Amino acid sequence: MLLVQENAAGVDIDVPEGYVMKPEDRPTAEAPVAPIPLIDIGLLSGEMSKADGSGAEETAKLRLALESWGILMVTNHGVEPCVIDAMCSASREFFQRPLEEKMKYSQAADGEKYEDYHQGYGSKELKLEHKSTRDWVDRMFLQVEPQEHRQLHLWPESFRDILHEFFVQQSSLVNKRLLPAMARLLGFDDDFFGEKLRGRALTFARLSHYPSCPRPDLVLGVKSHTDATIVTVLMVDNNVSGLQVQKDDVWYDVPCPTDPHALLIFVGDNTEVISNGAFKASVHRVVTNAQKERTSVAMFYVPIPEEVAPTNDLVNDSILDDARK
Repeated sequence: MLLVQENAAGVDIDVPEGYVMKPEDRPTAEAPVAPIPLIDIGLLSGEMSKADGSGAEETAKLRLALESWGILMVTNHGVEPCVIDAMCSASREFFQRPLEEKMKYSQAADGEKYEDYHQGYGSKELKLEHKSTRDWVDRMFLQVEPQEHRQLHLWPESFRDILHEFFVQQSSLVNKRLLPAMARLLGFDDDFFGEKLRGRALTFARLSHYPSCPRPDLVLGVKSHTDATIVTVLMVDNNVSGLQVQKDDVWYDVPCPTDPHALLIFVGDNTEVISNGAFKASVHRVVTNAQKERTSVAMFYVPIPEEVAPTNDLVNDSILDDARK
C-alpha cells in the first residue's frame, strides 16, 4: 500500500493514502463532552405520565434532546440485557474471524453479484480517482425488514437467531415507546410516526468493527453524516468512546453510557422533514482510537419516500409553540 507524507518536512503517515482526511475534516485532539440526556423511556408511556406525572422530567429531557441535539440515551427500554450482551459478543466474534471466513458473507461471493450489492459483509470500495476517502471500519450490512426480503445466505448462522431477537425487541422499543412519545410532543396521536414505518417501510442492521488506528488524528471511522431514517437505534461498546455529534459547528464527544445496556437513539433526516424542523437530525461521525478497537450495532428504521413530507399541521412557529405547551 502507498504511504503518503504529512508535510514537506517528510513526516511519514503510516496509514494508506486513501484513508487520510482533508485537513479541514480531521478530528481535533480534544473535544468537549456532549450533555446527552439519559432518559428512562419506560416512564414515557401515556398512561404513566398522565396518571401521576412521573414522566414529566423524562418528557422534558426527551424534548430537549429532540429539539437540540438529535441524540439521546435510553434505559428501561425493554431490550433484555442478555440479548444486548449476546448481540455484542456475536458481533465481536464475527469480526475476529479470518478474512476468508468473513468473505463467505460478502456482497459478491465466487465472483457473483447479489441483487443488492450493499448487503452482506464489507464496505463498497471507494476509488481514489473519485476523490472519496475511505472509512476505517469493517462492516456487515443486512436488511431485516420486511422479513421476506432478508437475504439469509448473507446472515452468519452464529448470530442469525440473536440478530432476529435483537430486532424484534428493539422494534418494540421504537414502535411502542419511543415513537408514541415523540408524537405526543407534537400534539399528535401515538401512531403518528409509527404508521410511516408500516407497509413497505424498511429496516436495516449494520454491524461495525473499528480496528485500532495508528493515526487517529488523520483518519475517521465514519465520516460526518446524518441518517436517512425516522430514527436509528445504536448499541455501542460501553468501554470505548468514539462517537461524536456536531452542534453549532462544534464537534462533541458522546460519552460512553454509564449503564452498560443503555441504547443510543439518533433522530433521522426524515423525522426532521416530517416535523417541519421541530426535531433535529443528528450530524455525527466516528473517530478512531490508537490503542483500542470498538464494535457497534445500528438499526435503521426507514420509511417509504411517499411518507416523507412536512406535516401540514406543523407549518408555522405558532403551531409548534402550541404543541410544546
